[in-house]
Amino acid sequence: PDSEIVIVNIDDASLARLQDVAGSWPWPRAVHGELVLGLTRQNPKAIVFDINFEQPDVYRPESDQLFNQALEGTRNVYFPLVRRPAVQDASGPPVRQIASLVGLIPTAEADPNAHIALSGPLAIEPRFWRTGTINFTEDKDGVGRRYALYTEAHGWLIPSLPARVAADLGYAVPRQADMLLAWRGKKNAFPIISYADLYQDFSREKPLRAPDEFTGKIVLVGSDATGLHDLRMTPIDSVHPGQEILAMALDN
Repeated sequence: PDSEIVIVNIDDASLARLQDVAGSWPWPRAVHGELVLGLTRQNPKAIVFDINFEQPDVYRPESDQLFNQALEGTRNVYFPLVRRPAVQDASGPPVRQIASLVGLIPTAEADPNAHIALSGPLAIEPRFWRTGTINFTEDKDGVGRRYALYTEAHGWLIPSLPARVAADLGYAVPRQADMLLAWRGKKNAFPIISYADLYQDFSREKPLRAPDEFTGKIVLVGSDATGLHDLRMTPIDSVHPGQEILAMALDN
């Protein structure tokens, strides 16, 4: 596994330990904003959220505002998109409104009048959008062995989140639909740090963790908590955390 990829994990312990600070899930987005501020101080290569921020928090709008303020000045924080079924495209936004926002790539067959159904990070101000799809790709037997690179819709290519991050970091991304994943050993192949451990350390007047722990790293923020249902079947494990599948795609 690539040592530059680190997972910050919202595990069951994090949900319990941050109950007094953040309440029950979903947490106020200001919590993630504090994490971003702490990580940004260490100059990581990228901060990649494997958490959907599809809807603004109508009950705590000030928390969404604090999260967006934490993103001010950043150019390396990424958010997921979900490609909805193509049958829903008619009710989706027009391409001309979202092409630049989500990094759509036109092919020779691109329909400029098309609509595409996507679920984007609507809690995030559009000027901070750096996005890609995280749809799970499974074979006929229900096992995920591949990860999308680009999803075609009406002649437009939608980059996946790993493809978007890799391209922004200067890596050549093959112009193909997907790639067969090369697994780096068993489950939990990458360094995993509990979200609560990190959040609480960032909150200390004198942090105990190394001040350069994430310098030059790709930091993936996700969850394997049992109640959040981001567990998939792969050749490696029947309950493989989605965040590690995403990390593996970034590694590949």
